[in-house]
Amino acid sequence: MKERLRSIGLIILVALFAGYILVTAILDLTNQKDIYTIRLDEAVEMLEIEHSIGGLIPVGKDHYFLGINDESGDAVIIKASKSWYKKNFDEATYCAKAPGGLTVTSLAKSAGKFSVESELINMTAQFEGLNFIVEPGSCLTLNYKTMAIVKLALFVLAPVLIFFGWKISKAGTFVSKPAAITYVFGVIAYLIALLIVIL
Repeated sequence: MKERLRSIGLIILVALFAGYILVTAILDLTNQKDIYTIRLDEAVEMLEIEHSIGGLIPVGKDHYFLGINDESGDAVIIKASKSWYKKNFDEATYCAKAPGGLTVTSLAKSAGKFSVESELINMTAQFEGLNFIVEPGSCLTLNYKTMAIVKLALFVLAPVLIFFGWKISKAGTFVSKPAAITYVFGVIAYLIALLIVIL
């Protein structure tokens, strides 16, 4: 009886998590009311957050940039990669490389952890005279479409991995070593991708 309840509990937990992945991906892809557009004349990195597993294994970094339109005084925090910044802005002058500035259109999302939101709010409070088009605790997230697509892929792949895991456990010693190794690496890759999209 206890084993059955444990199995039911695990199934419910997996279903809820899968539902969360699916719903958040769809909401991000269909959300139009939180899409903002701004032309940036300059930008500077404000904050870098490194993610890791157990404080030992790095799984990526988040970069937050302050972008400003010099003409209107509009400003926004942008979550983007370091390579995006280097491609579009001069690191010495902080100015946009494109003549007339860089136009950015993206979805505004919460910066994530409360500590990150608080840090960004405290940092932006030091800049007087700027009109933030998005609340400083939120930011334009440039890779939101990519992350949503990855979430959908993870949602689809989850039952596939579970099915093959069940087949391998049933087969026992009859499973070839290459197949078992491939499955293990597939699970590891899946978990790393999962951590990246939820952190």
